Amino acid sequence: MANEAVLKYLVDTNRPYSCADVTVNLRGAFGKTAIQKALDALSEAGTIKCKLYGKQKVYAAIQTDSVREDEDVTDYDALFKSLTQDLADKTNTLKTIEISLKNLVSTPTTTAAKTQIDEIKNRTVAIEKKLEILKTSTEVISVEDKKKILGEHETMLKEYRKRKRICSDILDAVLEGYPKSKKNLLEELCIETDEMVNFKLMGNS
Repeated sequence: MANEAVLKYLVDTNRPYSCADVTVNLRGAFGKTAIQKALDALSEAGTIKCKLYGKQKVYAAIQTDSVREDEDVTDYDALFKSLTQDLADKTNTLKTIEISLKNLVSTPTTTAAKTQIDEIKNRTVAIEKKLEILKTSTEVISVEDKKKILGEHETMLKEYRKRKRICSDILDAVLEGYPKSKKNLLEELCIETDEMVNFKLMGNS
């Protein structure tokens, strides 16, 4: 009968198993339903012990040495708690790594940031020249056109400052592990700062 086979297996192996484990390890001698009924019957009769871990029941034979049995159960409880905590810690670590990776992927490289800054700088200079011509020109333009031009200029200024800040943050991050000075790093990367070329932005007035 299933009861005898299940009890013999648990006693011989002297390890805790779930219903699914017993069904597989008995190599299909009995169906899962029959195994579950046998485990429940043996547990109710006090022949084996049943422990509930979350939603899963685990069964083990009752040993003659009760002290050894209690120690085994305690060991399994401690192991389960330890593994659960370890899983939680690793899950939190994985989430932190995923967030860091996402931030790194979304951050432009030094070369890309420099290219973007140069492009914005050139566009800003062109707009400033156009704006200066319009300001000194005797040609009358409409209020709407002037407002549009000033708005575009302000947008470019904000974008330029944003890109410059990103580039500065990247350089600061690199400098944390760079053995030389910031000046040496800029020379190696062929980067020129606004101060080095005496570049100044003109604000709207």
